[in-house]
Amino acid sequence: MKSEPLGEFIAASAWGRNLTSEQLRRVCSEASEHKVDAGQTVCHRGVLAEYWYGVIEGLVKVSTVSRGGRPTTFIGIPAAGWFGEGAVLKHEIRPYDVVALRESRLAQIPAATFHWLMGASLPFNAFLIGHLNARLAQFVIRLEHARSHDPDRHVTHCLAELFNPELYPGTATTFQISQEEIAFLAGVSRQLVNRALRRLEQAGLVEVSYGSITILDLAALRAFAAQADELR
Repeated sequence: MKSEPLGEFIAASAWGRNLTSEQLRRVCSEASEHKVDAGQTVCHRGVLAEYWYGVIEGLVKVSTVSRGGRPTTFIGIPAAGWFGEGAVLKHEIRPYDVVALRESRLAQIPAATFHWLMGASLPFNAFLIGHLNARLAQFVIRLEHARSHDPDRHVTHCLAELFNPELYPGTATTFQISQEEIAFLAGVSRQLVNRALRRLEQAGLVEVSYGSITILDLAALRAFAAQADELR
């Protein structure tokens, strides 16, 4: 695991860069760090939202399990991504579980600090509006993919959305992720992930190595996801 200090992570975030020095000091003094192992639940469905979370290092998934025991993964959140603002904003219980797919370090901003920032910082509010809008668009597109399209396209989209510059600005071109982790995020088998990645490699869009993927052309990858049905 890397050792980026919590304060540096917050200060370098898209919203932290626009805080005053006094605001930043207060946030950093009230924030805390939470380390989790692979498979460990970060926050549980049905529990009051007490923190807004940022992924310092690692990868987590937002998911739920139906009463019949069927698991559904909504999104994956890589390093530099922030999540959980909706329930914190509305003082609600969590409608989902968040589970670490690998060993991860998380920043925790208390709900009280989050609401104080909303009242104290116009730049923070501007960030939050943009963040919520980007998250809404992400869910609309994912729902459309999940309902209407083939598994290959869904895998391609799940991979491409990890590089969303508004939600996950810290994702590097070479991303450490296993085929098993992609399978968890896409809700498909590892065999389907392997097939989809081979197609992407053949198209010259990605380069697959053991435990990592290099994106060679992100715009083309997104276009490929949009037209994958036609390529079957």
